[in-house]
Amino acid sequence: MNKSIWYYEDKDFKTTKKNIDTDVLIIGGGITGMTCALLLNDSNKKVTLIDANKIGHGITGKTTGKISVMQEYTYQKIYDISKSLAFDYLDSQVFAVKELISIIKSFHIKCDLKKNDSFLFTNFRDNIPKIIKEKTILDNVIPCEIIGELPNNYPCLYGIKTSYSYVFNPLKYINSIKKICSNIDIYENMRALNITKKLDYFLIKTNRNKIKAKKIIICTHYPIFVKKFFFPIVTSITKEYIIGAEVDKSYNSNMICNDDKVVSMRYYDDLMIYASGNDLLGGKLDHKENMNKVINNFKKHFSYPIKYSWYNYDITSCDYLPIIGEVSNNIFVATAFNKWGMSNGVLAAKILSDLVQCKENKFSSLFSPNRKSLINSSCLKNLYDNAVTYFKPKKSNIKYEKKEGIEYAVYIDSKGDKHRVISKCPHMGCKLIFNSFDKTWDCPCHGSRYNIDGKVIHGPSQYSIQPKK
Repeated sequence: MNKSIWYYEDKDFKTTKKNIDTDVLIIGGGITGMTCALLLNDSNKKVTLIDANKIGHGITGKTTGKISVMQEYTYQKIYDISKSLAFDYLDSQVFAVKELISIIKSFHIKCDLKKNDSFLFTNFRDNIPKIIKEKTILDNVIPCEIIGELPNNYPCLYGIKTSYSYVFNPLKYINSIKKICSNIDIYENMRALNITKKLDYFLIKTNRNKIKAKKIIICTHYPIFVKKFFFPIVTSITKEYIIGAEVDKSYNSNMICNDDKVVSMRYYDDLMIYASGNDLLGGKLDHKENMNKVINNFKKHFSYPIKYSWYNYDITSCDYLPIIGEVSNNIFVATAFNKWGMSNGVLAAKILSDLVQCKENKFSSLFSPNRKSLINSSCLKNLYDNAVTYFKPKKSNIKYEKKEGIEYAVYIDSKGDKHRVISKCPHMGCKLIFNSFDKTWDCPCHGSRYNIDGKVIHGPSQYSIQPKK
């Protein structure tokens, strides 16, 4: 429990205290960063990749591992903004799936890849027109058929099905890439702390050394170091809760429903991976309460014993398109994959690996951080949500105290021991809450996390909140 189904013991990691001089620095070892490294492995550039923790153990290691062109109601949401953008995005997703499958097969990566059927369904009569509209858009590229029941007998009023879908084990994929990339220096447990622009290069300070790089690719889920106040306005963050239950029968299919809450199901060996939730990060319920709600809903339909439980964060842009490209001179970012990180992560890797080699990519303008469609009325809601979370954080089971003008938060554990940390997140100053599910300090604004004693374990913050001794 409280652990992703994909995690397994892998003690093979490398780090260094020596300073590094490189052409391209990739920050982040998830699916985007590692696939980018693979695509640059045979380039004429010196490439270095660093990850603050363990390769693949961030957002990628907590996904459901679905590779699908069918993506809830995403296409019609984009269609309502621009018809041409919707079809361009659909084209990009078909390309992304083909690219990922091609990589897996070309490099003989053993990651439990399976082709399967993908279902989009509803149990709300009012949502049937949405299913029909999504089918109309999808039918232009991939055939879909109407269905009235699901393979595992989960309730279904109306839905559609396509066979253009896959599932895999994302951690096996990433760890295989780590072994293939013989020309890339890959380091774990190296956290980038700041970036300084010099005349013709960047100087990156990490917790272990200094790195000199001509170009930087930031693949850290939530972008760090660049446009600090831009991303909170053009993106929002939601929470997803996932459980792995032991089943007596497995189905070669994945299913998703977006009624009042998103419900997602897929199978892996003798396990069902069941996910739910789309609450904003700064919502009212804490992780423990949210997880219990998902578990209770699961038990209404299934009696399988639960073996795993974990949660993840999803970033969505204001126009529902990923943000991929050059955000400032020779700094590139990839974020806002809108819940579909496996296909969009590989798509981002392809775009960014082309851009740093000065190659053309037909999707680069579609996902550019500078595109006009990214700024729209949804930005005002994001601005409001951030302000509410910043000025009126939700209540938490902790105490606050001030000392020499600094506010501290204190959590008292079951043994009576006090865990005292600085109460505000170093990223943008949001007041932290205590996560009773994982016993961590969490930022309700942008998802930074710290262990019980204040050591940073997940960005965008690069700094810990441990009091000075």
